[in-house]
Amino acid sequence: MTSYPSGQGATPPDALSEEKGRIRLLSDALVDQIAAGEVVERPASVVKELVENAIDADARTIRVEVRDGGAALISVTDDGLGMTPEELPMALQRHATSKLRSAADLMRIGSFGFRGEALPAIASVSRFRIVSRARGRGDGYEILIEGGEIKSERAAGGPVGTRIEVADLFASVPARRKFLKRAGTEWGHIADWLARLALVHSDLHLEIQRDDRKATVWPACRTLRERIGMVLPEEDAAALVEVEHETPEAKVHAFVSTPERTRPNGNALYLFVNGRPVRDKLLRHALVQAYRDLIPRGRFPVGVLYVEVDPETVDVNVHPAKWEVRFTDPQAVHRAIRHAVRQAMGTRSWLGDMRAPGGPPVAAGLGTRSSGENAFAPQRTLPPMSSPTRPQTDDWVFAQGRPGGDRVGEGAEQVAPSRPLLDFDPPQRSPEPYRAPDARGGATPEAPVSSFGALAILGQLRASYILAETADGLMVIDQHAAHERILYENLRKSWLDNGVARQGLLTPLTIELAPGAVAAITEAPELVGRLGFEIDAFGEDAVLVRAIPAEIGGQDVGELVTELASALEDVDGGDEADENIIRWLPSLDRLFATMACHSARRFGDRLPREEQEAILAGLDTIPWAPTCPHGRPVAILLTHADLELRFKRR
Repeated sequence: MTSYPSGQGATPPDALSEEKGRIRLLSDALVDQIAAGEVVERPASVVKELVENAIDADARTIRVEVRDGGAALISVTDDGLGMTPEELPMALQRHATSKLRSAADLMRIGSFGFRGEALPAIASVSRFRIVSRARGRGDGYEILIEGGEIKSERAAGGPVGTRIEVADLFASVPARRKFLKRAGTEWGHIADWLARLALVHSDLHLEIQRDDRKATVWPACRTLRERIGMVLPEEDAAALVEVEHETPEAKVHAFVSTPERTRPNGNALYLFVNGRPVRDKLLRHALVQAYRDLIPRGRFPVGVLYVEVDPETVDVNVHPAKWEVRFTDPQAVHRAIRHAVRQAMGTRSWLGDMRAPGGPPVAAGLGTRSSGENAFAPQRTLPPMSSPTRPQTDDWVFAQGRPGGDRVGEGAEQVAPSRPLLDFDPPQRSPEPYRAPDARGGATPEAPVSSFGALAILGQLRASYILAETADGLMVIDQHAAHERILYENLRKSWLDNGVARQGLLTPLTIELAPGAVAAITEAPELVGRLGFEIDAFGEDAVLVRAIPAEIGGQDVGELVTELASALEDVDGGDEADENIIRWLPSLDRLFATMACHSARRFGDRLPREEQEAILAGLDTIPWAPTCPHGRPVAILLTHADLELRFKRR
């Protein structure tokens, strides 16, 4: 016979099961804590919500104070509209907001916060104090809350605006508090978000106080370029070029780095949609793709990207913290970004970086501070977004006709970047025998000389480099990287010109895809066939694969078809797809890069004069790219100015 524990509260298992299945309403305190789990991930989330509310209240000055990484105290003070004694209690109730009036407003969100969950959620997991005074009112009002329960309300003095203090975050939820990282880590997340906010609100005066350190001050300024010069590390800011492009679907305004300035990750990409900081994969992918063939693989540019679209064409409510967005026409936005950046790159010449040590500084970009800082320059107490790591052999230099010609910050006080940029004025090129359009948007980059084949070859260095004389100095060509690039482009072109051998599958495979991906494949049957695939539609959300390219028969068929669909969606069909589709298929791209690398003349091979000439002439027959398919520089220039400096003739 089964026995049950005796004593008060003992319940048989059947009773427990019956009780567990009953539907009940949750308490307000528990509902608030559940909401806090969505919007309050860490102290940076609290700062984000409070500062966004201040901006939506038309604040022009905001002060943020943080202690112990935000775990001990977060306070945000603003000079915004403020709230009346009648409005303040309402602001602490769920789903109370000043930013929505009807369902139609959800389709045109123009504010930061609008759910009306942040304040009660934050108050439920902290000791919370709010003091606010509305404009035109002589008195303010104060409310104290602990663990979601109001402890006191009273009239209070103070300036117009609102001050919110959040103390002992997660003290009432120990399970959440123990997952907080050390104070420095949490502060890093706060600093990163405040930097992103500052980059999109140049008219906002921000003061940031961490513990007892000297406050960081970012004063209001007139332009975004001024703000970027304040916030970003000086070397990053100095490497940025301004880009603008507009289509019916999107307006793009960006500040992007020259290829010589890269990072090992994407932490230095700052993305904004309609004035809202986001971490959107689509925008990031478009920006990175625009640098294909310009920077080494595995490296990322520095960029500040502002995208404006019709509010009705973007959903900003797909993520609890509103970090992600969804576009009604994502490919149009993707193309607009790619085109903007690639068009800017296509009007310039690029060469690998070679400088004489101690060379003269030229062409600073956004960085605007020098040794004589003005009184309003910010005190750099915020840590950098990430440690800038510069490649030792894969650095690039922006070559342009005049120092600072189209750099961001031109006309402002200039500072020298730590690695000065070479000044190179390329002669006009003659038309190339073969120059493919660029499916990623914009033109291919301009070659640094009108003809490599016409250069006077001086010889070979260490059986690895071809030395040639130009009107501007000494050109050094990496023989393996150059030959690899030529072979890669010729393999790609031959693939498309001569057709592709197919490998039939013993049993056709059904691959599930999104309807848009299915449409992209079925609407381009000729191109799909030329690429070596045989694919038929199989309903609305699947395709039937009967054959794949023979050269990559060992690859995962599902991954190949998914890549193909994504590539066709990105290039948007047309003549561009015929010439560039391979670059959008990672498996094929890797195959050709490997084949070219294995077939190219090696580093250390002694080449007869005829082969040296053939390599240089071959560079004239392909679209110019400053790197081999694996990202190594093809050529660098040592200018006359560098030589004169080294020989002390300057």
